[in-house]
Amino acid sequence: MKTEALFDTNAYLKDFVGKVISCEEVQKEQERCYKVVLDKTAFFPEQGGQTSDIGKLDNAQVLDVQIEDDVIYHYCASGFLIGEEVHGKIDWKHRFNNMQQHTGEHIFTGVAHNTYGADNVGFHLSDNTVTLDLNIELNQEQIDAIETKANEIIASDVAVKAYYPNQELLGAINYRSKKEIEGAVRLVEIEGVDLCACCAPHVSTTGQVGLLKVVSFGKYKGGTRVYILCGMRALEDYNRRLQLLASSYQLLNCKEDELPEKVSGLIEDNKQLKYRISEIKAGMLNDQIERILPDLTDVTIFMDGLDAKTMREGVNTLVERHDGLCAIFSGDDETGYDFVIGSKTRDCAAIATGLRELLGAKGGGSKQMAQGNVQATRNEIERTL
Repeated sequence: MKTEALFDTNAYLKDFVGKVISCEEVQKEQERCYKVVLDKTAFFPEQGGQTSDIGKLDNAQVLDVQIEDDVIYHYCASGFLIGEEVHGKIDWKHRFNNMQQHTGEHIFTGVAHNTYGADNVGFHLSDNTVTLDLNIELNQEQIDAIETKANEIIASDVAVKAYYPNQELLGAINYRSKKEIEGAVRLVEIEGVDLCACCAPHVSTTGQVGLLKVVSFGKYKGGTRVYILCGMRALEDYNRRLQLLASSYQLLNCKEDELPEKVSGLIEDNKQLKYRISEIKAGMLNDQIERILPDLTDVTIFMDGLDAKTMREGVNTLVERHDGLCAIFSGDDETGYDFVIGSKTRDCAAIATGLRELLGAKGGGSKQMAQGNVQATRNEIERTL
């Protein structure tokens, strides 16, 4: 039988009474729960890129809602008797939050389509992420323009209508849809902004979206993936970012508008400090190289805190003075070691291969020099060499 979808005609219905048609105990994600079918429901199932409603049937928590062949399945923490009437209550905060996000996506996509000819080819709405995929590449200026226009539409409080048009007239209606739809088509219309086939609940006017903010965007499969937040999610994100900003400039003991310059200065100081440390480490390495007896054939040095450039230069110096294998390892037994090996008589590429086979090292190089890293102890490395 087909479940009567009450959310289709009333997105603001928060509770209802339905009759249990079937109930079976099932295994879902390593947990036992009950798969319940009602004659009607206000719970929106996962579909159209949007996660499902949550809430309760009587005192049983509704963990997930799915739809298959027009039958809506409620996955609940406890079961019911067939024929029993149950009181369903959706989590309104969760539902309304999703309604804000989904309506905001329609507005943004409608503006992108009308302004730049972009088509929405992907959409995902979870409890913490909203993404929409457009089939053309957009730049920062274009994204900003769409965002501004979208918020102007939200402020205008335009009506949002959901309806099933006459099937005979459907072919003459120019509406957006990501795929071909068989049977009745539910349209969501924001006059002058967007007309799209969609199964989800939406707010009744654009003003209820509150605001729309583009969090980030980037190239994706030849087009653009846009991350947005609307309404309360956007406000929560703004407050979170403001708290981070306040903590940062308080920690750095500067005014808010001085923060970029302060951070830039710290980055530059850090670069200079790293350069100075590298110089000191290079000097320590050279001192150690100078103390090595010239008649030694093979030389292996372990020293923490060396960068790749310093290690290569050190190995080059060793190769000039010693005829065998010259190796420098930098790191520790816990995190592993970076290495550079060189020789004018040994095949360094073959030695690197040996380290890969015996110790699981990564890297490679030429006959004269090889480099990489290895997760092993100093004793294991020395025994292997």
